[in-house]
Amino acid sequence: GKGSLSQVVRPFSAPRGRMSMTATAAVNTVKQTPHGGTLIDLMAKTDEEKAAAIAKATVTLQATPRQLCDVELLMNGGFSPLTGFMDETTYNSVVDNMELPDGLIFGIPVVFDTDDEDLQPGTTVLIKDGDRDIATIEFTDKYSPDKPKETLKV
Repeated sequence: GKGSLSQVVRPFSAPRGRMSMTATAAVNTVKQTPHGGTLIDLMAKTDEEKAAAIAKATVTLQATPRQLCDVELLMNGGFSPLTGFMDETTYNSVVDNMELPDGLIFGIPVVFDTDDEDLQPGTTVLIKDGDRDIATIEFTDKYSPDKPKETLKV
């Protein structure tokens, strides 16, 4: 589903001076299970698969850097178990309860923000970064998020 994205990032900082850290190998070398149990991989596996996905698109949108980041995290499994942007039901569940509708904890809304009023559910959108084709999205839900509530609760 598509909607509006509002996310506040607060970097950690030391109250005085600066901190420096060196990363070391984790003591626990057991492979971690992806959030939700399955790592989602939405990448096109072949040139033919990519071409077919692009051919289905009827609308092209230039993505912002924030949108590109979210699209990449959806494609490579960084937002597992999500398989796309959140619809309104999922968005409300995450904002109200910090969990997906199935009860799995998920603390940030992941939605695609657009001002394009002509987009309608059922449209396949080609997401671009300049002249590069990045992904296609099936537009399934159109709604306006409650940004004041989201700001207070997320």
